[in-house]
Amino acid sequence: MKKRIIYTVLCALSTVLVQAQQVKLEYEDMIKSSSDVMRQYFEMQNVNHFRVTMKGDFNGKRVKIKKVTCNKGRFEERDLLDDAMHFVFVDSVETFDFMMLPYGKDSLRITCFYPARHNVAIFKDTISIVEGGILMETLASGDGPDIPILAYSIGILSLEGRVIDYCGLRSSGVEAGKWFEKYGIDNYVFYAIRFEEDTSRNSGTSYSLFTKHKIDTIIVLDE
Repeated sequence: MKKRIIYTVLCALSTVLVQAQQVKLEYEDMIKSSSDVMRQYFEMQNVNHFRVTMKGDFNGKRVKIKKVTCNKGRFEERDLLDDAMHFVFVDSVETFDFMMLPYGKDSLRITCFYPARHNVAIFKDTISIVEGGILMETLASGDGPDIPILAYSIGILSLEGRVIDYCGLRSSGVEAGKWFEKYGIDNYVFYAIRFEEDTSRNSGTSYSLFTKHKIDTIIVLDE
């Protein structure tokens, strides 16, 4: 049986500046800032808890959140918010909490809370367990309109798969959508956001306006 050596340093706070979008991402491992008792409890339950803080000039922008899955080199995308939900940033600082815990024998449940202090779950997702996979930062934005904010993946494999280098992947500057192409990393998932203008819906329809302060149901009347 091959033994793997894992090289990883989980920083309590790390920062990346997304140049093209002028968005600053900050990551915090919330378990490290918990009490000793809570850290021991989370360790016993195999719970992960990351806080992702976004800073930038995106007031009034509508946010789409998608899940991107790489399976045997093929990428599949799925929107995680219903089209009838208009999720809008209304501040220059926005915060998400991601919690991951075991779900059944071979799966993990990832829940995203927004805003973090209100504990409102905006989506829940179930993914398959991958040997060596961890919840990790995505420290490169890429050239497209989507901004990866968090991933579940292994690191870079070397020495015939005996070494997993997570820090090397984080600091590589390679966007999450190209990890398979560059390093052959497969069976991973990442979550990304895209900013859009919050345009009005067609007359006679209704939608939910969701911000950090409130959730409103809006009906667009016929003119």
